[in-house]
Amino acid sequence: MPSIYRTLLTLLCIAGMLWSSFAAAQTVQIGVLAFRPKAEMLKQWQPLEKALKRAIPQHDFRIVTYTYPELEQAVSEKRVDFVLTNPAHFILLSRRLGVSAPLATLIIEDNGLPLSAFGGVIFTLAERTDLNELADLKGKRLVTPDLGSFGGYQAQAYELALAGVRLPGDAAIQVVGMPHDNAVYAVLKGGFDAGFVRTGLLESMAREGKLDMSKIRILNRQHIANFPLPLSTRLYPEWPFAALPHADGNISRRVAAALFQLEEDKAATRAIGIRGFTTPSDYSQVEELQRELRLPPFDGTPKFTLHDVWTRYYWQSVSAVSAGLVILLLTISLFLVNRSLKSKSVKLEYETRLRHGLLDALGEGVYGVNHDGRCIFINPAALRMLGFGEDEVTGYDQHAIFHHHRPDGSVYPGHDCPVYLSLIDGQTRSGEEWFWRKDGTGFPVAITVSPNLVDGGNKGAVVVFHDITERKLNDERIRHLAQHDTLTDLPNRALLTDRLQQALSYAKRDKQRVALMFIDLDRFKPINDTLGHVVGDWLLKQVSSRMRECVRDSDTVARVGGDEFVVLLRSIESTADAVMVAEKIRSALNRPFDLAQQSLHISCSIGMALFPEHAKNETEMMNYADIAMYQAKQRGRDKVQVFAPACN
Repeated sequence: MPSIYRTLLTLLCIAGMLWSSFAAAQTVQIGVLAFRPKAEMLKQWQPLEKALKRAIPQHDFRIVTYTYPELEQAVSEKRVDFVLTNPAHFILLSRRLGVSAPLATLIIEDNGLPLSAFGGVIFTLAERTDLNELADLKGKRLVTPDLGSFGGYQAQAYELALAGVRLPGDAAIQVVGMPHDNAVYAVLKGGFDAGFVRTGLLESMAREGKLDMSKIRILNRQHIANFPLPLSTRLYPEWPFAALPHADGNISRRVAAALFQLEEDKAATRAIGIRGFTTPSDYSQVEELQRELRLPPFDGTPKFTLHDVWTRYYWQSVSAVSAGLVILLLTISLFLVNRSLKSKSVKLEYETRLRHGLLDALGEGVYGVNHDGRCIFINPAALRMLGFGEDEVTGYDQHAIFHHHRPDGSVYPGHDCPVYLSLIDGQTRSGEEWFWRKDGTGFPVAITVSPNLVDGGNKGAVVVFHDITERKLNDERIRHLAQHDTLTDLPNRALLTDRLQQALSYAKRDKQRVALMFIDLDRFKPINDTLGHVVGDWLLKQVSSRMRECVRDSDTVARVGGDEFVVLLRSIESTADAVMVAEKIRSALNRPFDLAQQSLHISCSIGMALFPEHAKNETEMMNYADIAMYQAKQRGRDKVQVFAPACN
């Protein structure tokens, strides 16, 4: 008996460790309400997955977009751990499904301005001169994406109620379903007098080329300071980010902290199109609106009967019975499988079917070749990536079909192919290759070749590959971000140093001259301090554009500080040539910069050092150009100063 107890205790410990490992590896699911097309919303919010992964590397994160009923179903079934939805829907989820208080409130960005509030828009066709006030909508046909949409119905219904128009009694309201775009299209087709959408939607559709803003007009337009978007209602707090009751408290705290720090991750916020998140706002005014309009969850007095108990726990009961039946069926199935496996022929047939099923289910491309390199099988994933039919590949030389040329178009000799080499020496090989589709386009792949060894002899090989195009693009994007200024997209100091070293190396070899200019903007700080960073950033971008127009493609314009720039001229004939370029830049920056009916005026001070007259290496070039620039400032600014030894 003691040995039995020890065995049971050991099994329980192992089961506990396995369960802990499974729980730790679970992916954190974040449900996002899709007020635009789900695919577009998913593409917009997916960068948040990587941002949270970087902040909390112990967990994986997955964004899933839902319609109203889908999100409610996902919350009810605990398929999501966090939700991002509109304020009214959050209150409904909180009241009915127990979603906790918000962890954070969303801050969107419009033309550089952070917005932590939103509202509703009531619009009609521009040609409808009979609709000017909210009271004019009484008895008219109105369209909304969903009655549960706060920015697409409830905010407008409240404003109409204050104007004496009660919905749905005083007007015909038609629900066209999510996304909000559907309401816009319905009005444009002429079937409705006016439509409801949330703020920012019309501008987004216009930027995407889906809407001509001149064809519509905003009713009851509000003018609120520091809120640039067209608005027909009062403002309400932006979308809340909340945790479900079953979410781990430690993860919730870490996610909240990561959301508050998201504003520092410029790449992520720019990709999502937001500024970040802030501390939770007060959503009591949203609840007051819902109570006033008697909207769910405040649309009636709740009643609780025995039937409700059965209805509420119906699926739990059904699930328990179903689980028992599944366990019973699995038990019977295992018994039948064990009995059938006694027959060797049945076992071989089962294993063959299993292998074929696995190959068909794999997301990676898999194909096998014989000792001549001819394909003997290929799975559906490989055929989809390559664009061939199975009969076009099976029985043919794989290298000749889709591995015949290198990325630059040069012929790829068959004897250099890793598949051919592995067939010869029996070694496993992994690396990156280039495959060609049937339509003639190519793509990079990560490939692993594993020879099949039978009785010590090479009988063929199995090749596993997957498309790494996205990874290559991501690597290139990361490399670009590491070498360029995020505001102006000019080379940064690191890339400038590398190009300067190359230019000096070529100049020494070819006995050429190189010029380096340090450029500091005059009178930029007062503009930045007075008009704000948004205007300052715009001005820096305009300055960068004008500088690039003044130099050759082979030259470099870099931003090395707030308002400091460096220009590298790779080769010049004389000092006069370099001075001419500097004067061209100075003249370009002296021209006014027009912004919103006002002109901004700046100038620049330019210091220049030359190789080999002044400096012998990149450090001296940078230092002497910097010294010359300060000499230009001391001479009264708006000057070009060539370095002289006396300046040092």
